[in-house]
Amino acid sequence: MTLQEMQERKRTLGYSNARLADISGVPLGTVQKIMSGKTENPRRKTLESLEKALSGEMKQETDDAFSTGEPSLLREAAAAYGTALRKYTIEDIYALPDGVRAELIDGRLYYMASPTRTHQKIAGEMYLAVANYIKAHGGRCEVYIPSFAVFLNADDTIYVEPDLSVICDPDKLDDRGCNGAPDWIVEVVSPSSQKMDYCIKLFKYRAAGVREYWIIDPQKRVVMVYLFGKGEEEGTMYSFEEEIPCSIYPDLKIKPASLLWEE
Repeated sequence: MTLQEMQERKRTLGYSNARLADISGVPLGTVQKIMSGKTENPRRKTLESLEKALSGEMKQETDDAFSTGEPSLLREAAAAYGTALRKYTIEDIYALPDGVRAELIDGRLYYMASPTRTHQKIAGEMYLAVANYIKAHGGRCEVYIPSFAVFLNADDTIYVEPDLSVICDPDKLDDRGCNGAPDWIVEVVSPSSQKMDYCIKLFKYRAAGVREYWIIDPQKRVVMVYLFGKGEEEGTMYSFEEEIPCSIYPDLKIKPASLLWEE
């Protein structure tokens, strides 16, 4: 196919660049450059993979996986976080086009939807509350918000961007971000991130050694608090109207309702 034919076929199928990358196995950054015409002489193997994806052959293969009940990563694509069809690496994260955000977990790429206004408000107010507390008490911990990179296992296998990361070990910090588990992580749930926050990240954060994990759910107006550093496996649920104690700062309590200026 010529570039024009591939572009037309892509429009006909309704594929985004991300979807085409998932089906073809070609890195998203490479797809972006080829489809925009920035890459004048792409590798033949790359073009063959794109042509196969655009011909519908790969789509049929993945449709068959659904119909036969065979295990497939595509089953997770129903979530707004998209999962990849191949093993991704940190290089794919670095190759993402401007404005596209994703997290990498064990070779799977999870695209991140734009946060809502409520999401932004809660995350921003949480940052101010924690940062102001640390500053007022002369604390040594540091607090960060996206797009702050957390290499959860201190390697390139898991790359996440929590809504709030509190790191108390300065040796974990460098210009790339945090190398290892933060002491405290907060995630604000959106409709598209429930599986990630309540399941995938919950397991990964606990296994990596995160001491405290908060999941703030604006729709249900509840907060789940997990104190992994104290050996607790089950979380404690709080309402937005309660003052929630912070484990790593015993005298810090946060009332989620106040973050929405509802008092």
